[in-house]
Amino acid sequence: MQKFFVVVLALAVTASHARAQGALSVQGLGFPPGQMSARSEGSGGSNADFDPLSPINPAAIGGFQVASLFLQYSPEFRRVTADGGSASTTTARFPMLGAIIPAGSSWTLGFGASTFLDRSFETNTQRRDVIGDITDTVDVTERLRVLGAINDLRLGVAWIGHPKLRLGAGAHLLTGRNRVTLEEIYPDSAGLTNSSQTSTVSYTGYAGSVGLSYHPSRALGIAVSGRKGGELNANSADTVIASGDVPDRVSAGVSYSGITGAVFSARISRELWSSLGSLSPSLDARDGWDASVGAEATGPRVMQRILTLRAGARRRTLPFGLNGSEVREMAFMLGLGAPLTRDRASFDVAVQRAMRSGPDDVKERGLILSFGLRVSP
Repeated sequence: MQKFFVVVLALAVTASHARAQGALSVQGLGFPPGQMSARSEGSGGSNADFDPLSPINPAAIGGFQVASLFLQYSPEFRRVTADGGSASTTTARFPMLGAIIPAGSSWTLGFGASTFLDRSFETNTQRRDVIGDITDTVDVTERLRVLGAINDLRLGVAWIGHPKLRLGAGAHLLTGRNRVTLEEIYPDSAGLTNSSQTSTVSYTGYAGSVGLSYHPSRALGIAVSGRKGGELNANSADTVIASGDVPDRVSAGVSYSGITGAVFSARISRELWSSLGSLSPSLDARDGWDASVGAEATGPRVMQRILTLRAGARRRTLPFGLNGSEVREMAFMLGLGAPLTRDRASFDVAVQRAMRSGPDDVKERGLILSFGLRVSP
């Protein structure tokens, strides 16, 4: 079984055509959704280091006044074009859920689970097989299906040391699995039995994060956060088959609210994805930058509720390259937020249009819809 898994994993991470996988963005160990709430996505992710619902800066949960639960649903519709052909796929994700609990006047706890890397694709290839006599051939469909993800479970704590300063720290457990199925499907007329083999690889790792949020004035905010990755193991059954490190990350954000009813923000992040390269010699893992700008403003009043309007843009390099070249993403976002039940709940919607490019004119267009709900019991 271990030998079978190694062969299938090699197939999974070295596919040379994004069109066969159905997505340019799921090369290597998968696509990073970004670990951002629908509220943050609506502003392009530019306020992620200030957002208490995004598990990026643990200091951001400081000062949350009431206990809250939150959940997010984010389906993505993708279309890849390559070699004059195209393929479309749909992926349904629940990329985030968690809770924030005040613990006294100065302390706040946060628990959450978010998708770190999403690895879901299916490859179908056709080949001719010889059966019996050399003149007797049949078409065979070889299907490779990978379903799974690596998730980030975070326990965070924040402390308000001063009205202008918040400090935070977090402990992260990264866990998940990929289920790999390899099938050979023969036409009914061949009279042959289809074959199927399945293997599962699981991942376990850990990391720590720290952050701060500082507001030198009412209009200006500065946030800085970082994550230090520990060991990340890939396991088949009870056997460690490969080891790497959870990527280190450092990010910084700034916000300005000097104009009544509006908040402008910007963020830049550096993530060292290359630390995952040792999980497989064929993984083309690359360090990348992530930059975004955005704004949110008070919108119209609808049914006695004041809506919040958001917009932003984001540019980043995805973690895994294709055919020796990096995969780049440019995305534009729009968002809407509405308070519910006398402000004890809120509902956020974000629409993201992502444009991804790789080598040899391989292009991908993604439409991501995010729906986030926060409730205070």
